[in-house]
Amino acid sequence: MRRYRPEGLRGAGDGHLFRLCKALQKLLSDTQCSFRDGTLRLRKPETTILAEILVEFAEDVHNGIGLWEAYERYNRELFGVALPFARSDEPAKGVTLAKVQHLLWIVSPELRPGLVASPHHGDLARLAEAAHAFLVDAFHSVPRGSGIRAFLESPNEWGWEIKRKLIWLGTCSYMFRLHFGDYLAEHNRGRWNVSTVDDFLCQECTRWSGLGAIDILAGVLAISDEDRKQLRGWHERHASFYRLDGVSDSHLDATNVVSRQPYRIRIDMPNHPFKQEQLVFGSVVPWRGVWYWSGEQEMWDRTAPINEGELRETMKRQSSQIVCRFWDEYRAQVLQRAASLHAASLAYHGTDLVIYPDGLTMAADWQKELRAAWESQPRDQIEQAIRKHGLKRGKAEMEIPADLREHDGGIGVFLSPVEGREIMTGFDTLVAGLRRRGHEVTREEEDAIQGFIESDSISPAFVRRVVAEHGSESVRTAFRLPEPVPEYWLEYLLRRHKGHFYRRRYPAVAVV
Repeated sequence: MRRYRPEGLRGAGDGHLFRLCKALQKLLSDTQCSFRDGTLRLRKPETTILAEILVEFAEDVHNGIGLWEAYERYNRELFGVALPFARSDEPAKGVTLAKVQHLLWIVSPELRPGLVASPHHGDLARLAEAAHAFLVDAFHSVPRGSGIRAFLESPNEWGWEIKRKLIWLGTCSYMFRLHFGDYLAEHNRGRWNVSTVDDFLCQECTRWSGLGAIDILAGVLAISDEDRKQLRGWHERHASFYRLDGVSDSHLDATNVVSRQPYRIRIDMPNHPFKQEQLVFGSVVPWRGVWYWSGEQEMWDRTAPINEGELRETMKRQSSQIVCRFWDEYRAQVLQRAASLHAASLAYHGTDLVIYPDGLTMAADWQKELRAAWESQPRDQIEQAIRKHGLKRGKAEMEIPADLREHDGGIGVFLSPVEGREIMTGFDTLVAGLRRRGHEVTREEEDAIQGFIESDSISPAFVRRVVAEHGSESVRTAFRLPEPVPEYWLEYLLRRHKGHFYRRRYPAVAVV
C-alpha cells in the first residue's frame, strides 16, 4: 500500500491505514466463506488488493480528498443520479453502504476478468455490508489528515504540477490503478514506458462511467471552469513534428511542421537536450496559455535536409485523425470529405444498416460500390488519381482481411458519418439473442450481446440503431440489470464501456 502514496507528504491518518488493510483483508476472506456461489469469490492476492482499495476509498471520503465526490458529481450530470443502480440515491455524507456496494460492483470485473454481475448480486451485497460496517467503525478512530489530500491541494500553476498529479492519480489511486495495470498488460506486455503511460493518462476511458484520469482530476482540483475544460481536453494531444526556431532554458519557440502554426513550449530545464533547428516529434498539451511536452520526444539534428512537405503528407495520410486536432483547415476538408462519402454510401445502400450473410457477399458488394463511385468521376480526375496514387490496375482496389472475407456468421455494417463503416461479425447470433426479448437467451447469444456493448470499435450510435430495431430487453438480461430498470440504463452501459466515443472524434478519412 505504501508504494501508492505520493512521496514526501504524510497526513495524521496515514499511519493507521496499513493496519486497517490487514484487518479488512481477514474480514473479507471470512465473509467470502459464506458466499452462495463462487462467482465473486476471490483468491488471497485479489482479496488483499480489494482491502487496500476499500480502505483508500474510505480515506478519500473520510478526508474529503474529492475523488469519489467528483465521480458522483459527474454521474449526476450524466444520468441524474449519484450512483447508477444503487438502491437509494439519497445524498449522504461519509462511507455509506450504497457507496461501498457500488465500488465493489465497479471493481469486481477488474479482479475477476470476464465477470458480469448484477449490482444487487446477493454475495456482492453480503461483502458490501461487512466492509461497510468495518470501515465506518474503523474510521471513527482515524484522525483526519491525508498526505494524498495535501498532494492534490498543492499549487496548480504550471503544467508539470498538473502532470505530476495526473500520473499519481492514473497509476496509483484506488480508482485507476487496476485499469492502468490492465492497460499496460494489453498494450505493452505489462511494461512501463513513458509513451504507454501517457496514452493511458490522457486518452483511456474506464468503467467509472466512461471517465478517465483527466476527467476525475479536473473534478478534484480547485481550478477555474476554463482550466477544468482545458485539462479534460488533454485527450486531444497535439502529436506532430516540431521545428525548434528558438531555444532557451525556460521555453522553446517551435513551429508545427504539419500545420505551420507557432507554439511556445514551456520547459524550465537548464540542462535540456533541445537545440536550435532541431526537428522533434512529440505531443504537447496546453495549460494556462502555454504548451507543455506530454510523453516522450524523438529528436533529429538538422545535419541533413529534411523534406517537411513529405512529413506533412505522410501525417495527413497515416494520422489524419490526429492532424484534425490541431489543423483547422485540414479538419474542414476531412469533415467535408467524410460527409460526401457518407452521403454516397447512403444513396447506394438506401439504409445506414446493411446486413450481409457472409464476408464474400460483403466484399463483392463493396467492390461494386467502389467501382460505381470510381466510374462516376470525370475522366480527367480518374487519370489524375491514377498518376497521383500509382494505381497499377488503373482503378481503386479495396483490401479486406481474409478472416473477415471468410466469415459466414452474418455481418452487420453500420454507416456512420463520423466512424465510417462499423462492422459487427456474428451478427446473426446477436440478432437472434435480441429477438428473444430477454427470455431463454443462450450463452452464445449472451456473449454476442456483451461483446457488442463492450467492443471499443462499435459506437453507441451503432448499438442504438440495432436495439431500436430488435429490442433492448436481452441487453438488460445479458448485463444482469435488475428490474425495473431506470431510464438511463442503456446510456450508462454505453458510457461505461464506450467512453471514448463521447469525446470529440474525427472521421478516419485522409485528404491528400
